Amino acid sequence: MNHLAEKSLLEEPKKEGLAAPQEPPFLELPPPLEEPPARRRGPVRYWIAAAILAAIGTAGFLIWRSLTRQPAPTYSLVTVNRGNIFKTITATGKVQAVVTVQVGTQVSGTVSELHADFNDRVRAGEVIARLDPSQFQAQYNQAVANLHSAQARVETARSGITNADAAVQAAEANVERAESVVNDAQVTFNRTNLLMEAQAVPRQQLDSAKAALTQAVAQKAQAVAQANQAKAQALSARAQLEQAQADVKQADAAAVAAKVNLDRSVIRAPIDGVVVSRNVDVGQTVAASLQSPTLFLIANDLTHMQVLADVDEADVGQLRSGDKATFTVDAFPRDTFNGKISSVRLAPQVVQNVTTYTAVIDVENPDLKLKPGMTANITATVDSRQNVLLIPNTALRFRPQEAAAPAVETPRTSRAPVVWKETAGTLQPVRLRLGLTDGVSTEVVSGDLQQGDRIAVPMIALGQTPQGAANPLNPMRGGRR
Repeated sequence: MNHLAEKSLLEEPKKEGLAAPQEPPFLELPPPLEEPPARRRGPVRYWIAAAILAAIGTAGFLIWRSLTRQPAPTYSLVTVNRGNIFKTITATGKVQAVVTVQVGTQVSGTVSELHADFNDRVRAGEVIARLDPSQFQAQYNQAVANLHSAQARVETARSGITNADAAVQAAEANVERAESVVNDAQVTFNRTNLLMEAQAVPRQQLDSAKAALTQAVAQKAQAVAQANQAKAQALSARAQLEQAQADVKQADAAAVAAKVNLDRSVIRAPIDGVVVSRNVDVGQTVAASLQSPTLFLIANDLTHMQVLADVDEADVGQLRSGDKATFTVDAFPRDTFNGKISSVRLAPQVVQNVTTYTAVIDVENPDLKLKPGMTANITATVDSRQNVLLIPNTALRFRPQEAAAPAVETPRTSRAPVVWKETAGTLQPVRLRLGLTDGVSTEVVSGDLQQGDRIAVPMIALGQTPQGAANPLNPMRGGRR
């Protein structure tokens, strides 16, 4: 019955001529249900498990590889050869001319002229500058005038001497005249005294003769005093002449000094050379007090130079006059200049408790590449050996490890230097007596080591050159494993 009712309901719209509904409301299907959570997480767990297994496999592979790979090399081999070795010491220094003169001034003044500039060539005696000469000219003229005045005083003193000599002569003549008067008065007195004793003349005449004698003696004494006075005046005139002559000499010296100062206002080149430095300009005032100001610096000959090297006190004992030295300068890094040590100065130089000594190196400079003031990096050869057996210094520092080289024999304790020579695939210790070293290689004086033997040195990184394995020693790549 239900089927019939459902059928009637479906057919009823057709009878009325109406369109049938497409989807009745009670026949709509519900949306699909979501999958259970267990089913969605299944693939993620599979990926996590796969990653864990891969990590475990990789770790196991790495462990297996680390356990099965060969041990890292611990040393390399170099071949012992013969060669030349030179012992050198290094130092730094300054290049300068052999003769360098500082041209200054001994007088103060204003620079009025300049006749030389940087790099100019000058000759000895050539005028290179002038100071304002007006003040020096005035001082010279005053000194000359003082000299003429002193010379005039000399002539006056000479005339005074002449007058004094004449006065002396007159006084001496008066003395002689007084002497004759005294003699005459004495004769008269004696004669009168005899006559008085004979009572031939009166007593009064005797008294008169005695008075005349006394007066004549007094006049003589006066004449002698005048003569002495005239002589003293003559001596004074001569002293005045000597003083005037001394004044002439003093005035002449002052005139000469003024002339020297006038000449010093003209600055001349003291030597032939090149002007390295000029420190003044026209109009500049220079003052010469305790220290003469430097106007120019002139180098005598730049084709012959010298290097003043600061040598450490630890190395100075190895230097000798005549040793060869080479050096470079930053201006010409590819050029090597050769020189010879001429002397080692005894004066020490102490800077920040470091003591150095100055070694003088003579060098020729025909092409004038070297210029004063350049910094030189010096290498001096103090000893050398030719065609000797050489080993690298790194071989002396090598010590084998038992884990890396179980077949190595360990030497007995000894102070003798030891190297390790490869013999039949094993390392054998060889004691040596060493000679000269240059810091990289060392000379072998004696020991069980021949040219062509291979010795061990510490292993280095691939692609690097072993330290101490430079020419004439050849490194063996690969080393011992």
